[in-house]
Parts: sequence; structure tokens; C-alpha cells
Amino acid sequence: MPTDLGWTALEWTGMEHVIASCDTTGFRADGQVIMAHKDVARKDLARISYQLECDPGWRLTRLAIRITSAGSDRALALSADGKGHWQADGQPVPALDGCLDVDIECTPLTNTLPVRRLEWLPGTPQDLDVVYVSIPELTVRPARQRYTLLERDPERDEALYRYESGSFRADLRVDGDGFVIDYPGCWSRVGDGARDGSAASA
Repeated sequence: MPTDLGWTALEWTGMEHVIASCDTTGFRADGQVIMAHKDVARKDLARISYQLECDPGWRLTRLAIRITSAGSDRALALSADGKGHWQADGQPVPALDGCLDVDIECTPLTNTLPVRRLEWLPGTPQDLDVVYVSIPELTVRPARQRYTLLERDPERDEALYRYESGSFRADLRVDGDGFVIDYPGCWSRVGDGARDGSAASA
């Protein structure tokens, strides 16, 4: 059963709405982000739309993303075989070989993918090679990231993960389905979303 997820941006003006669903065939997300440019001196507005699909093991297989504003309309299509090989707009991208996850700059939704894909032991970090999608440029590059499960809270059905990329670090509070509740300084959850598990249990 599809469910609604929503976040308010804290670092810049913006909001996201995602319709997410999961079944035995995999996970799907249809997201819409309305954002202003991160540089507050600029007045740019844009709408980012994306459709994301994963296989039953939470490995990304397809991402279609479009950025629309009054002055431009750009799109990117990524596909992956789940074994670390990628294509962008139908062309192989060897520079992305080895990546299994994707990180879209303007959404906390993609933090869920490694949280759900991997097995976790508290205090044991896991290093990942991910495809980083820059917004609004719509460029892609490989990036090294680290996730560490810090603690679980069974009573609240939540967990805390430390996310690190380069010099950036944030402790992400996620619900029992792996969706971000609080991304300090960046995103705050709106509503209760998938707490019933309908979008994340396959």
C-alpha cells in the first residue's frame, strides 16, 4: 500500500513530498521537491521530480530525475544492474562502477537505501561507494560515504545512524522503516509517513 512521506528543508527554503511503496518486487518512490537556490542572494526557484526503483534487496535499478523552472527543463535517467554497473541516459558510465546506492543531493529519501540494504551491528561503520547526484547541476560522480549504527530505541521503534561524507557528518534519526525523521540542520519530517510499515515491508 502506498504511503506519503514529507520533509521540510532547514538549510534552504523548500519542501518534499514522496509517495513510497514496497512489495515483493521491490521499493518505489515518486518524489517532488520545491526548492529555492541555496544561495539566499539568488531568487531561483525550481521543481525537482524523481522516480526511483529498487530491487527486493534495496539495490537501485532505475532513477529518472527532472529539474524544471521558468528558464530551463533538464532531465537525467540512470539505470543500474544491481552489481555496480551504471548507465546514464542509455550510455555506460565506467566511472560509477562499484556503486550500489545513489545519493540525490536535495532529498533525505535516498539515505534509506543503505539503511535498508545492509545488515547492521551497533558501532560498526560501513563504507559505501555511492552515485552522488548534484542538484541543480544534474551531474553524477562516485562518492565515498560512511554509515554507523549508533543506537536502537525499541520502545520508539527508531534508530540513530551517523552519516559521514568527506568532512561532513550528521546523526540521522530514522523510524523503524528506515526513513529519516530528523536530519539535523538539513531536514525535518512532516507528518507520520510510513510508521505503519506499509511502504517498507516486503
